Amino acid sequence: MTRNKNVITVGLIGNPNTGKTSLLNSLTGSSLHVGNWPGKTVEKKEGEIIFQNNKIKIVDLPGTYSICPYSSEEKVSRDFVARRNSNVIVQIVDVNAMERNLLLTLELLALKKRVILAFNFNREATGRGIKIDRAGIEKALEIPIVSIEANTGENKEELLEKIIHVSGETFQEPSYFSKLLKNDKEISHRQSLDFIKNKLSRFYSASRKKSKTEKIDSVILNKYTAFPVFLAVIFLMFKISFSISIPLVDFIRTLFGRFGELISHLNLPDFFISFLVEGILSGVGSVIAFIPLIFFLFMAIAVLEDSGYLSRTVVLIDRLFQIFGVSGRTFIPMILGFGCNVPAIMATRIIRNKKERMIAIFTNSFISCSAKLPTYALFSAIFFPKNAVSIVMFLYLLGIFIALIASLTLSKFIKNNQEKALIIELPLYRMPTTVNVLKHAWHQTSLFIRKAGTIIFSAVVIVWILASLPAGVEYGSRETIIGIIGEKISCVFEPLGFGHWTFAVTLLFGVAAREIIIGTLGTLYGVAGEELLSVIPHYITPLGALSFLIFILLYVPCVATIAVIKKETGSWKFTLAQIIATVIIAWVVSFLFYQSGLLLGFR
Repeated sequence: MTRNKNVITVGLIGNPNTGKTSLLNSLTGSSLHVGNWPGKTVEKKEGEIIFQNNKIKIVDLPGTYSICPYSSEEKVSRDFVARRNSNVIVQIVDVNAMERNLLLTLELLALKKRVILAFNFNREATGRGIKIDRAGIEKALEIPIVSIEANTGENKEELLEKIIHVSGETFQEPSYFSKLLKNDKEISHRQSLDFIKNKLSRFYSASRKKSKTEKIDSVILNKYTAFPVFLAVIFLMFKISFSISIPLVDFIRTLFGRFGELISHLNLPDFFISFLVEGILSGVGSVIAFIPLIFFLFMAIAVLEDSGYLSRTVVLIDRLFQIFGVSGRTFIPMILGFGCNVPAIMATRIIRNKKERMIAIFTNSFISCSAKLPTYALFSAIFFPKNAVSIVMFLYLLGIFIALIASLTLSKFIKNNQEKALIIELPLYRMPTTVNVLKHAWHQTSLFIRKAGTIIFSAVVIVWILASLPAGVEYGSRETIIGIIGEKISCVFEPLGFGHWTFAVTLLFGVAAREIIIGTLGTLYGVAGEELLSVIPHYITPLGALSFLIFILLYVPCVATIAVIKKETGSWKFTLAQIIATVIIAWVVSFLFYQSGLLLGFR
């Protein structure tokens, strides 16, 4: 018979970007994505581990500089520490910025919490010439300290043993602590800073030589080179992703086409062959083909993110964003929006300015999420094969531009007296780890695959049924139920260059999830693989195709995004206004683009 396991609850806290999520992954084997920028974690994340017959529940809290909260994600950390009965608080300390990190330590002690310090980035500090006497600091603070490397899990067993040991002890206030208190549960920050400087400085010495990060930033953030570097990096990100993935995309397309041919020759009922070929293979197969592109694009994004470059883009474009009524801080949700608008809108919690946050929520749906990428790639490959990368990059940049124009407009109507100045800590440049890059790429790709197996599958089945009824009419024709629906609404899109009813139906289903768009076209045309590339040009011109992509970029957020907008704003009025506004904006921009193109002689 085994003993009942003790349950130990551990709060994982620290300044932004100190490695909390990395440590949670190392301790529990979770696959939470880790980013080298402040504000990556916006909600509590939990994991569990069994160690020495103890069940240790670890809660990763959003990064916070202080227990006195200024933003909603810092309030999550404050509420957990102050109200939850956690056995131990483990604070992750970036030893490259010791003094600032230890101020939070003293705030935790003021709340009578059993604290363990986990000193992280020790190897990096050694490389920078920083010398740390851990034993001396531990003796001076009178709290346990463990040196770790969060991303590799180094010394995690020692940390777990320390957690078990400390969880069985009662809290003992350090002997020096009464002199630092302003009241019963709050420290005097001035006296605490003096204590850290005077009592601990002899155990810590920092190098004064110019760091690698400073040398790189002299180019990356230079006012003359910053934007050319930024545009070059974005172009290379798409160029490399497309160059590597397109041969694999073509191979998968061909494979699904061959499957369709084989199934067509089987001795099966006609309706069942139609369901398999025109429904499943044509619909889901057309989407699955783009898995390699999704994977390699997010590998590239993860490399930029983990290196510390993406956080610099926030500072880089802050001055530009100020012109449009917001700060560069709103660019953080924009970057997350390249993956999915749902977590991106949740990440607006890091924006302390309420006006900015509402604007960021409204404009995030204009950002090209990964679900739109397959449609961009397909139409670009068909109509602009030599300039596919440039077309996709244009759409991504256009989304940002429209978001900025909308920000400027909204800033005139949403009144707020709060300052919108940008204050953000730039992380050190770090070499991305292969494991983390692959985890991030696979996480995004697996979400895409799960959608293909659930939402997209369900949608293409519905499309196939509607395109097959009533019985006796030609599959996918105007006489089918879906054809009749499409014909009734297609007139709205005639002035935009994509008036064929199949595109109207595609946009209708695309509200459920953008990934459905290609699957719907494949199902309606009853073709899969390479055949889809040759069929689409019969129904739309190159100019109309680009107008169609612009409409997809800007129109109604998907259902999941609409739901999170309502949740984060708490207002159906705001949510409905966004739905209506995005449809109008998409129509107007596509109309102006298409009609201008016609006037210039394009077709």
